[in-house]
Amino acid sequence: ESINCEAATSDEIKDAIEKCDGFIIGSPTLGGHAPTQIQTALGIVLNTASKSKLTGVFGSFGWSGEAIDILESKLKDAGYKFGFETIRVKFKPDDLTLQTCKEAAIDFAQTLIKSRKLRAPKPSASASGSDRTAQAVGRVVGSLCVMSARRGDVTSAMLASWVSQATFNPPGVTVAVAKDQALESLTHTGDRFVLNILAEGKQLRKHFQKSFAPGEDRFVGVETKEAENGCPVLTGALAYLECKVANRMECGDHWLVYAVVENGQVLNEGVTAVHFRKSGSHY
Repeated sequence: ESINCEAATSDEIKDAIEKCDGFIIGSPTLGGHAPTQIQTALGIVLNTASKSKLTGVFGSFGWSGEAIDILESKLKDAGYKFGFETIRVKFKPDDLTLQTCKEAAIDFAQTLIKSRKLRAPKPSASASGSDRTAQAVGRVVGSLCVMSARRGDVTSAMLASWVSQATFNPPGVTVAVAKDQALESLTHTGDRFVLNILAEGKQLRKHFQKSFAPGEDRFVGVETKEAENGCPVLTGALAYLECKVANRMECGDHWLVYAVVENGQVLNEGVTAVHFRKSGSHY
């Protein structure tokens, strides 16, 4: 839920803060200060929100940035935990800044979801049937790959194992991309990406399994080259495919992306890494 503090009443802001698990406040800096409406909203937050709620701050700061500094310091002094580093936008946000904001929001939401799961009661014995189903689904395996994409100044990558060849003519593949993945915004029809197929026993898997901060370069520390479609290729991969998204279908909590393979090459000898799971309820 989003609230425009210029239009919302104090009661509406208070009600939203009381119901939420976490909140993010954004503000411009006008004349060296936060707008009056933001200052009012901050006061409501400090008087209403439990200190256990996760928070975050973002905004534009022009030449000074006092509004962002005030929001951050007031919330920190009050004891709130931040879900991401405060995002300060100097002037007009560029594509990289917008991507950083999106990644921060995704991380923020995922933290709240994990916290909610930890508080949830353990499933009863009656849930054993669904557990058995999840175990059976988990026996479906796939090649372990790194999907990499670039659009302008924005570059991203994700580890993918829900990958399959989909067509012979034209050669095509499908990749399941979670809706909360930062790379999802780079997989619309017409977008291009590279599917880096990993070799068994290599360290590339560990590199892309780690958590990345919003806006952090996913490729620092790994050797890459640029594919003909402009996307990064992992030179340590077993092979790579240059793909163009032809279609995608909404499937529950994922997008099923179908892409035509425009180019590809085997880079190294080896065996394709395969991801084995014990349950179909997680990766």
